[in-house]
Amino acid sequence: MDKADHSKMNKIFLRTGFIILCAMTVAGIVLSYVRGFEALEKKWAFNIGIGILGMAVCTVLYFSCMLDNREAEQSTYQFISLIFSDAVALFLSECTWLMFGIPDMRWLSLIANVLFYLIGIVLVYQFWLYICSILEMEERAKKRRAVLIKVAFIIAAIMALSNLFVPFYFSIDEQGVYQRGALYPISYIYLLFTTVVILISLIRSSSPRRQKLVVASFIAAPLINQLITAGTFGISTQYAATLLAILLMYTFLFAERGKTLTAQKAELDVANRLQADMLPNIFPAFPDRKEFNIYASMTPAKEVGGDFYDFFFVDRDHLALVIADVSGKGIPAAMFMMMAKSMIQTQVMTGHSPKQVLSEVNRLICANNRENMFVTVWLGILNIKTGVITASNAGHEYPIIKTPDGEFEILKDKHGFVIGGMARMKFTEYEQQMQPGSKLFVYTDGVPEATNSAEELFGLDRTVNALNRVKDSDPMEILKSVEHGVAEFVGGAEQFDDLTMLCLEYKGEEQ
Repeated sequence: MDKADHSKMNKIFLRTGFIILCAMTVAGIVLSYVRGFEALEKKWAFNIGIGILGMAVCTVLYFSCMLDNREAEQSTYQFISLIFSDAVALFLSECTWLMFGIPDMRWLSLIANVLFYLIGIVLVYQFWLYICSILEMEERAKKRRAVLIKVAFIIAAIMALSNLFVPFYFSIDEQGVYQRGALYPISYIYLLFTTVVILISLIRSSSPRRQKLVVASFIAAPLINQLITAGTFGISTQYAATLLAILLMYTFLFAERGKTLTAQKAELDVANRLQADMLPNIFPAFPDRKEFNIYASMTPAKEVGGDFYDFFFVDRDHLALVIADVSGKGIPAAMFMMMAKSMIQTQVMTGHSPKQVLSEVNRLICANNRENMFVTVWLGILNIKTGVITASNAGHEYPIIKTPDGEFEILKDKHGFVIGGMARMKFTEYEQQMQPGSKLFVYTDGVPEATNSAEELFGLDRTVNALNRVKDSDPMEILKSVEHGVAEFVGGAEQFDDLTMLCLEYKGEEQ
C-alpha cells in the first residue's frame, strides 16, 4: 500500500470511529430517556449520567486528535484507540445498568456484561502498546514483556468470554439481576499483572521523568478508583477515572509533542529556505541573453522535497538544463537531492557529455549509498548558437517539445536506468534540434501523477492540453497554466508528490 492509499485508509477509519462515537453518545441519551431515570436507583442513575458525560468528552477528545491527523504518528493513532475503547466501555457500562433487573433482557444483559469485561482487557492491552511506542525501552526486554502480556491477554480474553457459558466472574439470574461470582477477584489478575510489567518498564525506561509520571497516572487513577469502590456494589466509575487519566495524558504529552513539532517546523522552515536558495529562483535568469528564455518552479509536497531543477552556463555558448526526482520525501530526500545536484553540476563543468556525466554520478553515488536511494535525471546541454540539445535520460519522464509552428508533443526519448540503482551503468544520449520559436518542457512525475479525490491521475494528456492552451505564451505563463490545470483537477485532495517543472523557449542567436 503506498502513502496515498495508507493516508486515505487512516482518514476513513478515523471518520468511521468518530461517527460511531457520536452514534453511541446519542444512543446513550435516547436509551436512558426511554428507560426513565425515575425507575432507577440513585447510584445506577449516577453511573448512567457519568457514562453519557464520559462518552461526550471522549467524542470531543477524539475529534481534537483527528484535527492533528496531518502530523500524526503511530503513537497518536494508538492514543486515539484508547479514547475509542474507553468510550465503548462507558457505553457498555451504561447498557448493563439500563438492563439491570429486566427479565426479558437477561441474555442481552449477559452479552453486554461479557463485552464490558472484555473491553477492559482490550483497553489495558492498548495502553501497553501505547507506552511501547512513546517510552524508550531496551528492545530485547520490550519484546520479552510483549510476549508475556500478549499471552496473558489471550488467557484473560478467553476467561471473560467464557462467562457467556459458565458464571466465573458474574451471573445474571432469571430476574435479570447481575450478581458477582465467587471468582470475581480473578478478573483483576490481568490488570495487576500488566500494571506490574508497565511499572517495571517505566522504572527502567530512559524517557524523561515528567513523561513517566504522566504515563503512570493512567495506572494510578483507575487503581485508586478500584480501591475506593471495590467493596461497593453499584458504583461503576473505573472508566470515568480512566478518562480522567487520558485527559491528563493528552494535556501533558500532546503539549510536549506540540513543542517538539514547533521546533521541528522551525527547522523545516530553515531547510525549506536553504533548499530554495540552492535552486535558481531569480527570473529573468539571464536578462542579458536574448537567445533564449527560461523559467522553472518547484512546489514540494512537504516542507522540503526531493525534486530539483537546475540551469547554468557551461561556457558562453552552452547552457546545461537539469531536472530530477529523488526517491522519497522530506529531509532525507532533500539531503540526497543536494548531493546529487552538486555532483551533476561538478561533472558538467568538467566538460563531460550528458551520458558521461550521468555515468560518473551514478558510479559515485552507488559507491556509498547505504540508504538505497535513487534519483531519476533528465540532463540536456543546449548549444545556444546551433540550437542543438544533447540530452541523456536516466529513468526520468519524457520531455515535451513544441516546434515553432506546431503544438507541444511528447518526445519519447530513450530511457536509461535510474542514478543510484546499479553500479557501472552506461547511459546513452541523443540530439534534439531546436529552431527559433521552439519550446522545451520538462517536469517530474508529480505533474502527471497528481491525483484528485476520485483517485484519477492528471496524466500526460491533460498536461499536454494545459501546455497547448498557452502554447504561444512565454515560459512563465506556460508553467502557470500547467500549475493551474493541476490545482483545478486535484481540487481539495492532498498533494502527495513534489510538483517541479522547467520550460525553455529557444529564440536563436542574436542577429
